Amino acid sequence: MKKFLFATSALALLCGATHAQAVVLPGHANITAYNGPSTCLACHPTQGTNMLNSIHMQWKGTVSELSNANGQSLGKGTKGINTFCTYAVSSGGACYNCHVRADGNAPHSPSVNDVDCLMCHNDTYKRKTTADPSTAIQVTDYLGQLKTYIFGLRDAQGNYFTEPDYALMPVGTTMLDIAKNVHKPTKASCLRCHAKAAGSDWAKRGDMGVNTAAPTDAQDVHMSPTRGNMSCSACHTTSNHKIGGRGIDLRATEAVDPKCQDCHGTAPHNTTTTVGQKMNRHAANRVACQTCHIKTFGKGGATEMSRDWLKPVWNPAFCNGQGGYVGEEIKLANVTPEYRWFDGTSYVYNTGETTTKNADGSVTMAKANGKIFDGKAKIVPIKNHKSALPILADGRIVPPMINWMFMTGIFDTAVKKGMAEQGMTGSYTMTPVNAEMLIITRIGPSLLAPAVTVQPRPR
Repeated sequence: MKKFLFATSALALLCGATHAQAVVLPGHANITAYNGPSTCLACHPTQGTNMLNSIHMQWKGTVSELSNANGQSLGKGTKGINTFCTYAVSSGGACYNCHVRADGNAPHSPSVNDVDCLMCHNDTYKRKTTADPSTAIQVTDYLGQLKTYIFGLRDAQGNYFTEPDYALMPVGTTMLDIAKNVHKPTKASCLRCHAKAAGSDWAKRGDMGVNTAAPTDAQDVHMSPTRGNMSCSACHTTSNHKIGGRGIDLRATEAVDPKCQDCHGTAPHNTTTTVGQKMNRHAANRVACQTCHIKTFGKGGATEMSRDWLKPVWNPAFCNGQGGYVGEEIKLANVTPEYRWFDGTSYVYNTGETTTKNADGSVTMAKANGKIFDGKAKIVPIKNHKSALPILADGRIVPPMINWMFMTGIFDTAVKKGMAEQGMTGSYTMTPVNAEMLIITRIGPSLLAPAVTVQPRPR
């Protein structure tokens, strides 16, 4: 069971006014003390159990839309590896800061007392992993410099401790203030984690960054405060803390995927004109709405298009603010998408599986399934992220112990420690990899994108 560490501030500052779009929920003013999740569970036991069984808590779930792993329970915490920060599980606390499960021990089963409700229900709340000075180690980086790193405090079962980060909250804020002023999730609540996935703003998702909370009309007519002003949950509807929606490169599915037709119907264009009728036929059978309505992605921030682990670049925000080396990132803004046929299912590589190389020797770790005119697939826009990862002679990708790359800038060290952790032997070859990622939001006000060509992926 997760243990939370709490301290009190000398002053009390009601934080409700700091939630620009948050409406404080009634019925919490009588709370007299906040003692971690047990305070919430005393009145919300069902909600706690529902959240416990969600993908956000479990970091895994049913993979009914994967063509290579049906029937398994997979996710970031179970066999999850990607082309960005690779293998989150071996990073220790470095990749767990956003996780709603505050103990961060992803491979192990959580309990309802591990649910940090405030991560989604109070935007003022900030937390950090509790540091344990006794874990300090000294490493030599690729420049020959000595660096000392301190890891998170853990209990006998390996669970991390977290605590409020008062330095990032308004002066005088107390946890009692936070508990009294909870609210339903806002755009900022979701973006707390999703905007800076892969280590920086806009890095991972080509259609999502910090400014998604208040984009311009030109960037996103749905989310813009002066147009639709919609929340994330308007499309990613929630039932019993299960959230709908899965991209090409994601594994688990726990609720119905949202569709544009849910709001706009199956004939969204003007049915009284020939052009409108023709567009409706395209939208119904062969072309996803986003293909015409999203001209570019990375609107509002540059998004990472590739990462080279063999070229270390210092990032002071990594390793819980201690700094770390990341592979060289190529980031671009206003990128024209590539296009694929997508039937709603995909292939996503899972650790331990054998890869199949494309004709050019590369490996596609996530790709859309779908064939032209098969009656199920539509043309969709994608971001095609590229990197290179170590692959053994037998075709398995080595899950690096990536925190060693962060600490030293030496990717080979991270790979060899990852091999030892996984019981792998032999030599590896750095192999080009890519992942197809669905571009689904940032709908602009203009009607049509330039003419597009569906690019065949390398085979």
